[in-house]
Amino acid sequence: MAKKSFSAGTTKSGVLNNDGGEKLREIQAKAQYNFKYIPKEKIIPNPKNEQYSQDGIEALKESILVNGLRHNLSVLYDAETDLYRLISGERRYHAICQMTDKEYRDNFPAGIPCKVEKSDVNAIDEEIMLISANHDVRESSMEVKRWEVSRLLELYEAKKLKGEIKNIHAEIANQLNISERQARKYTTAEKLIPELSELLNSNGIDLNQADKFGKLDEDAQKTILSIIQKNGTIENAEFQSIKKLSEERADEAREYKKQLDSATKEIEDKEQTIRLLEQKISSIQQNDKPSNTEQDKDDMVKFAMLAKEKAEKEKAKMEAQVEKLKQQQKEKEQRQTSISDSELKRINSIAKLEQSLTLLENNFDILKNNKSVIKNDAELKIRVEILKDRLVDLIDNL
Repeated sequence: MAKKSFSAGTTKSGVLNNDGGEKLREIQAKAQYNFKYIPKEKIIPNPKNEQYSQDGIEALKESILVNGLRHNLSVLYDAETDLYRLISGERRYHAICQMTDKEYRDNFPAGIPCKVEKSDVNAIDEEIMLISANHDVRESSMEVKRWEVSRLLELYEAKKLKGEIKNIHAEIANQLNISERQARKYTTAEKLIPELSELLNSNGIDLNQADKFGKLDEDAQKTILSIIQKNGTIENAEFQSIKKLSEERADEAREYKKQLDSATKEIEDKEQTIRLLEQKISSIQQNDKPSNTEQDKDDMVKFAMLAKEKAEKEKAKMEAQVEKLKQQQKEKEQRQTSISDSELKRINSIAKLEQSLTLLENNFDILKNNKSVIKNDAELKIRVEILKDRLVDLIDNL
């Protein structure tokens, strides 16, 4: 007797009929993906999906009616309510809910096909799954992408505190299918001033620029904003000049903090000395031991009072120094807040000078390596001589 061969979806007489084939596919899907058909009434939206746009629902409904549901929904079962909460497929769900009863019954007679996620998922992991799922199926705006990274950062910080993960940016990169470096760029972009942040959202600047600008202080960012508003863009040389000034200000700020901390520590030391001297004076005055004559007590009190007076003067001097430091810093910050046209011109001039010097440095080796050519060409030799004289004149006048 010939050996019979069967494969999934077939019978002895051939391919399973539609009902049998569909049933077999459903069983296979359930086993592999925890797949389930769920009536739309048993599915509820996820409030954490409100961040995402629900535009184009009508067009999506028409697409599903014509082409079918290309991607299943992803849900979590809530045993307390006996309902399924959406993780992925919010727009598809709303599109299906807009169908007429007949359209719904014809297209989803057994319910909406869903992947049921593990029920032991906690709130943090649920939101991470939701963000990741939405990112996979949507073409998000820059603003939404930034929100995704920012929210994942908060969620993974909570998981790190519990010791569940180590590298936050690596986890974010994995969830959003981006590089770890790119994840860090999004994080740095959150340090932008509001105006530059809005420019990033509206594609006025790109993520690479946002990463560079976000590393600078607020005043530097305001200067960058002024240049962009005036010229529509910012040259790299201008950015480098602003960055250099920002770094100088950062060094000054560190020095200011160092001086302020030192002076504050000295004031605290003087206050401690004064308290100890006051205690000593009180102790001497209250000491009735016969071994101490009144003259001895007076001398000790006088000595302690002089030491206390000296400490108080030194403390007052340090306090005046601290106030002076604070006033100087305040005036400096006020000057930095307002960016004048002359300051912008100065930055632009520095940028052009740095470009010129870089160009000269890069081309100097070409001149040096072609000395023989210059020697044998009278016109080139004259031009080099003129350049030498101009450089000497410039250096002499610096």
